[in-house]
Amino acid sequence: MRITSNNNELDRDYDFSILTACYNSSSSIRDVFNSLKKLQNKNFEWIVVNDASTDNTTEILNQILKEAEFKITLCDLEQNRMVTYCYHLGILHSKGKFLIILDHDDQIKSNALDRFLFHWNSLANNQQESLAGMFACCEDENGSLVGSYFPRSPDINNFFNLMFVEGMRGEKFFCYKTKIMQENNFQLVDRYVPESNVLYKISAKYKTLFFNEKLRVYTQPQLGGNNLSPVDPFKYPVGFRLHYLDLLNNYSSQLNYMPYLLLAFLHNFSLYSCASNHNLRTCLSDLNLLSHRFLLIPIFLISRIIIIIRSKSSLSY
Repeated sequence: MRITSNNNELDRDYDFSILTACYNSSSSIRDVFNSLKKLQNKNFEWIVVNDASTDNTTEILNQILKEAEFKITLCDLEQNRMVTYCYHLGILHSKGKFLIILDHDDQIKSNALDRFLFHWNSLANNQQESLAGMFACCEDENGSLVGSYFPRSPDINNFFNLMFVEGMRGEKFFCYKTKIMQENNFQLVDRYVPESNVLYKISAKYKTLFFNEKLRVYTQPQLGGNNLSPVDPFKYPVGFRLHYLDLLNNYSSQLNYMPYLLLAFLHNFSLYSCASNHNLRTCLSDLNLLSHRFLLIPIFLISRIIIIIRSKSSLSY
């Protein structure tokens, strides 16, 4: 790995670290850069992890390094590691108070950092100390809201509750304390682990401030594009197994009052466990609650049959 920077102000205290992972992003990475240039608040660093791109992304990034008037740290990987590793690495290198992940084909609104700070500074000191960070909304390329607004704004809540109790939907824009992101960094158990795994882990420990402002332009996933949203979970079963195991163990008390969701999580956990060749004994020992272990046994046997049928079907093609 090669790390280069256009600025040696290593001891500067940035308000924000903005992290972008990119792979073959020659058609979009300069648009990300241009949106960063328009930010009204300049107290940020941009960390870019180039995941062994095979197009001319590297050349464009090197040119951007020469042009930029703000701090950029560029991490060039020698081999493709996928986005989970890129995020993990970028989070380790982040020095700002807050950390924002901005995808390689998205853009940030010019007032975004100021609006995050406005809402944060509106909180009492004890609230700032206890919260993980903030969530805002996203708009698509046409300026329309992606998904739904938060039910209340501003609102101190947690991500799990908004998703599974209040029915929040769609892509959101998070800005977490860097220290908390580093303490709950992406786990490198597979080439891909869902980004929401980190969000739910943090949500199990901390509350967050949510407010209804569209501060990020989100590029909708397109078939054949580089956006990872439509990823096939069976290609990365260990990562998805971890995701559902964490949900089951971190939210065990809430799930006891949400039987449909509990069964859905147990089903997915057992399905990806079978797909990644984890046996029933291992799965039972991984679950914290005895009641969840009892429920898992018949679900696991059904999941094993599903995986066998799936494997035979794929071989027939």
